[in-house]
Amino acid sequence: MLTIIILSTLAAVSGLEHQVRCAEIGFSRSAQERDLAAFESFLDEDARFTGAAVLRGRTAVVDGWRPFFEPGGPTIEWAPDSIEVLATGDLALSQGPYRTRVVDENGEETLGTGRFFSVWRRTAEGSWRIVFDGGTPGAASDKDPFEELGYDRETVCR
Repeated sequence: MLTIIILSTLAAVSGLEHQVRCAEIGFSRSAQERDLAAFESFLDEDARFTGAAVLRGRTAVVDGWRPFFEPGGPTIEWAPDSIEVLATGDLALSQGPYRTRVVDENGEETLGTGRFFSVWRRTAEGSWRIVFDGGTPGAASDKDPFEELGYDRETVCR
């Protein structure tokens, strides 16, 4: 009986990990497609994004990230390589690599990579919203940080 309970719990957590992975990939896709409304839809009302300054609340996060959604602005993409979901199924941590691209006024492209983390909270309706997000400062790099993910970002959630 205990074995059935353990296997059932592991299967439920695995399903929740997949949900969080797909939410994170969708969140990244919203930034890649410069879809600010979609980006905002992943944010908890009380979200906190850490960095050079802490952005507190959905409105502050959207305002702080607005340059990534402007034509000609910098780009950012990310994908989780690790996901942990609490046994309660209501909080999750995802983390992995990110890559930025900035093109200066001379058309020179600078690539940067780093690591991000996101803390997700499951809503009463079962969707996931980001409550905390942050990461390491980006470092110049031409390396593809997504080569070693172990899955295809384009097809894993279809």
